[in-house]
Amino acid sequence: MNTLKLTIEKIKNIESATFELPLESGVYSIVGTNGCGKSSILLSVAQLISKHYLGTLKKEDYKAASKVSFTIDGQTDTWSVNLDNGFWKSSLYPHTLKLNGLYEGSLFYGTRFNDSRKIDEFLKSGRLQESEIVPADTYIIEKLSYILHGDYDHYKTLHRVKNKFITQKINVSNTPYFIKVNNSLISQYRMSSGECLLISLLHFIYNSIVRKSLPVSQRVLVLIDEIELALHPIAVSRLIDLLDDLSQKHKNLTVILTSHSPEVIRKIKPANLYKVTNINGIVTIESNCYPSYLIRDVYRHDGFDFLFLVEDILTKNVVEKILFKDNLKSGKLVHIVPVGGWKNVLELHKELLRWNVLGLGKQIISILDGDIIDEVGDEYKDIKKYSYQ
Repeated sequence: MNTLKLTIEKIKNIESATFELPLESGVYSIVGTNGCGKSSILLSVAQLISKHYLGTLKKEDYKAASKVSFTIDGQTDTWSVNLDNGFWKSSLYPHTLKLNGLYEGSLFYGTRFNDSRKIDEFLKSGRLQESEIVPADTYIIEKLSYILHGDYDHYKTLHRVKNKFITQKINVSNTPYFIKVNNSLISQYRMSSGECLLISLLHFIYNSIVRKSLPVSQRVLVLIDEIELALHPIAVSRLIDLLDDLSQKHKNLTVILTSHSPEVIRKIKPANLYKVTNINGIVTIESNCYPSYLIRDVYRHDGFDFLFLVEDILTKNVVEKILFKDNLKSGKLVHIVPVGGWKNVLELHKELLRWNVLGLGKQIISILDGDIIDEVGDEYKDIKKYSYQ
């Protein structure tokens, strides 16, 4: 499996982190609570796409010993910072490791507001001529309309600048789009955050992936930070469906999202979920996590009498078969949740007990594979144990 080995030291609330992320085709999600370091991780990875992203950090976000290291295909590139000017330098300069791609973290680290100001000035002064603006490509109009509104022509008046030379003249980072409202042009930067994000993303996808302007032999990396901040749940689901379909058709495309949204987590395959844990600045990543373990899915369930926590879907099917065969569900409401891994099962069990999440009169039962009976340590002594052969 192609991977990116990443090491981060002393950046924001990350004291130390070393882990691997996939560079295989697919849609992956980095998941964790607020403040665990998800956005810092994605911003660091974005340095592979553009050498300027670490430079968007504020001076209080790093120290003299701060660094970010990437290892791809056996080659390591380490970025360190000069405290005097905030300039980040690569150990491989001028032959830095680089990937084609797009980073969408514009709500906090991007150039959206500067670009909006520049375009407004050009429109107001008349320096952006109507002849320099053309209708947007049908692919972008239809995908944007469907993802956000469930139809294919909601954005039929969407336009863009004619070519890259006009984009360079305006001096903005991405090809600007506009929508016509009452014969007036409104730039994408004055549209909603979700519309603005999707337009930039779809423009990149269409031109780089669909039209194949980038070589199919080269990796393409798309990074989207906390997608749920800009899009409503249905739009998130539709976008992930599109990204998943694209990654299956184009084997050089890797998409990494950060999120703590149940809608995102439920859409991603368990093997593609990466859980971030930050304990006093030491960051670890756990892979192949079940969605219920990540979002504590049982928190939203109510009205049942028994909650069974199991390791995987196979165990869930076995338990359901036994309950049905012996008529054990008669007169009871039973809910079975696959959590993934016996430690995950017991950690969730402990948390549910500690916070009395389910309320009075509810029974929680963890069912584990028998081969781990000797591995269960004293940290789980507050959970009653029963062994059955």
